[in-house]
Amino acid sequence: MFPAVRFALAGTGLALGILFAGAASAATSPAMQACSDQWSQLKADDKVPAGQTWPKFWSQCAKDYAAAHPDDAAAAADKTAAAPAEPPPAKTKSTAKTAPTPAPAPADDAAAGGKGKSPAMAACSDQWAKLKADNKVPAGQTWPKFWSQCAKDYAAAHPDEAAAAKSTAKSKAAKANDDELGAPLPDPEVAAKVDPNKPAVAGKKEPTPGQKAAWARMRACGAEWQSEKKAGTLPAGAKWPQYWSDCNKRLKAKGQ
Repeated sequence: MFPAVRFALAGTGLALGILFAGAASAATSPAMQACSDQWSQLKADDKVPAGQTWPKFWSQCAKDYAAAHPDDAAAAADKTAAAPAEPPPAKTKSTAKTAPTPAPAPADDAAAGGKGKSPAMAACSDQWAKLKADNKVPAGQTWPKFWSQCAKDYAAAHPDEAAAAKSTAKSKAAKANDDELGAPLPDPEVAAKVDPNKPAVAGKKEPTPGQKAAWARMRACGAEWQSEKKAGTLPAGAKWPQYWSDCNKRLKAKGQ
């Protein structure tokens, strides 16, 4: 009985060996190798036709290979075999190094306004670009930090330009309300005494109805400022331009 069992086990082992050997052979058959290489190359080159899948490709490729190799028994078997696991894309070698993406240009100085850059911005931008081109930007340095210090250094080295820029900034600030009043924002003492029907509108003989209404609100806000200042009830650190802006919005909301 025992010899019979050993014979049966030996037969089973032999059958399994043949089965596994056949599977291994199928996995590495010439047809499989050729079709896998073709598919991998198509994927690597991003040339897989729309709607094409590996099982479909394998089915047709195996048939084509068998037709081209009629003497290959393995190829004939591959024609009806199920598609094996999909092969990965082929690895491509590139001899050219990809150029790094150029860093964006530093943002223009917000205080410069108008077209182009301020002299300080132009000078600091050039210095920053040179440091980056020479790969000499100090560790941890950033454009905002660099610009902050560079602008101070430039102002110290060019006091006349700094004074002119400051004067221009003040001039722009003074004209912040020109669109509504038609003239620079007056001091609250002047605003409290102005005649709304005869405001000093720059370059215009007769103020528009909207400007008259604005000056009327200006007079009311100027009077409020004076009253609060006299009573000592103005908020700490209050500034007339901001006070006027808030007061103007409040009065406009009331329809004045």
